Amino acid sequence: MREKEKTTQVIFVRHGKTSFPVDRVYCDDKEDPELNAEGMTHAAAAANFLQGKGVSVIYASPSARTSMTARVIADATGALVHFSEALKERPFGIWDGLYFDDIAKRFPEEYQAWKEDPVGFLPEGGESIHDLSARVGQQLSILLGRHAGEIVVLVAHVGPIRVSVARALGMPIESYRQLSVDYGSVSRVDYGKKQNNLVYLNLSLSHGTS
Repeated sequence: MREKEKTTQVIFVRHGKTSFPVDRVYCDDKEDPELNAEGMTHAAAAANFLQGKGVSVIYASPSARTSMTARVIADATGALVHFSEALKERPFGIWDGLYFDDIAKRFPEEYQAWKEDPVGFLPEGGESIHDLSARVGQQLSILLGRHAGEIVVLVAHVGPIRVSVARALGMPIESYRQLSVDYGSVSRVDYGKKQNNLVYLNLSLSHGTS
């Protein structure tokens, strides 16, 4: 019988829902939306799911929506929360804070290029998906070394979670958009020395999650 490899469990939690318009690009440097009532329900459901699972530590993006989600989970699990800038969402430069209709009017050629190639096209001043992957991947490597064999919760945004799962599975980073990560959902990857295993992805724990 082969001995089971010891792994580090990383449970990714996407923040709960906010009232920020879905047709507008987030801009945390100017506006930092908090969870709405539905978002708090998402956070509570994730916290209830993680309670009693032996969570060692929680790392979270410092944005309001992620920090609120993380604190609800911390109250349920007793784990300490550490905030990391490396887990923040990908910035879109000059498009940050704009509605997509406004982007289409002000930057018609760039907007069309983005629609045709949302992975490869980069607005001026934005962060490429490859740079996002490198940023989050470096932070994750540090945490895996620091908390080997433990159960770690990462509360983050859709972009960082998608690229993290893609990297863990050896997927081409350009395929990250094929991974669904809904508000308040949890996804788990077990990291081992020989291989990583996806245990579950986009597990939605409350009704109305989108």
